[in-house]
Amino acid sequence: MKRALFVGRSVIDLTSLVDDFPAPDSKVKAVSNDIIPGGSALNAAVTFAHLGGDAHLASAFGVDGPFLALLHDDLRRYGVKPINICADPDYRIPVSTVVSTRSNGDRMIINAADEECAWLQDLPGLFDNEYDLIQIDQYECPFVMRHAEAIRAFNGPVIMDGGSWKDWSPDYLRLADIPIVSESFFDGGPDAFGAECAALGIERWAMTRGARGVIWQDGRRRGAIPALEVPVVDTLGAGDIFHGAFCHAYAETGEFVTALEHANRIAAQSCNAPGTRSHMHG
Repeated sequence: MKRALFVGRSVIDLTSLVDDFPAPDSKVKAVSNDIIPGGSALNAAVTFAHLGGDAHLASAFGVDGPFLALLHDDLRRYGVKPINICADPDYRIPVSTVVSTRSNGDRMIINAADEECAWLQDLPGLFDNEYDLIQIDQYECPFVMRHAEAIRAFNGPVIMDGGSWKDWSPDYLRLADIPIVSESFFDGGPDAFGAECAALGIERWAMTRGARGVIWQDGRRRGAIPALEVPVVDTLGAGDIFHGAFCHAYAETGEFVTALEHANRIAAQSCNAPGTRSHMHG
């Protein structure tokens, strides 16, 4: 069984699936509502574990709060081992609001206003464990930057999940062996991002482009993976699920393009059901 450490964001998502977004000053009836743990690192870790891997999640959970038990129950159900990096007794898991449309799979996300935890647990040796890979997702920045040297020294691939460009994105790219980013991450598209990676000495990268599939580069080779045509119900968490599935396949095989193709299939299948867990039980 392959073992991976996911470092990054955990939240509680208040989700609503609607047929279409309401017009201003109007109301719509939800098709479904849910309260589920989410966040890019958490969803990736759950996917990795669901596919048969040994997933460890280093994230800020705090020590109290109304949603902590819900989050731990969810991780326990899927076999993810939580590692709380936050020592602040007043920290609470952030709550986000997510509204998705059944008509075309679009979504609207209102992120929590909470700041990241800056009062950190002392976790010596976390990155010395025998993980097959590490994924970082641009969140928990104080923790990641504190341990940047240990991450650089890690004897295995460091995968980066890049959703959107942030002020600290260059620091994360310098830690990554394989960045997998969305097309909104870097202005100028795949060519510009490829040039940026080349300047940093990164030979393997991929850019996900939704319905236009995935562009990848491996050394001097570049290729494309077409998006799969599936009935889209909800795209919530599809990118996170892509990353978790990629990490599992890559840890198992070491085959970059094969792992991307596998992740492409799993992420597409997840869009055929509401939320981020339904596709796991279909």
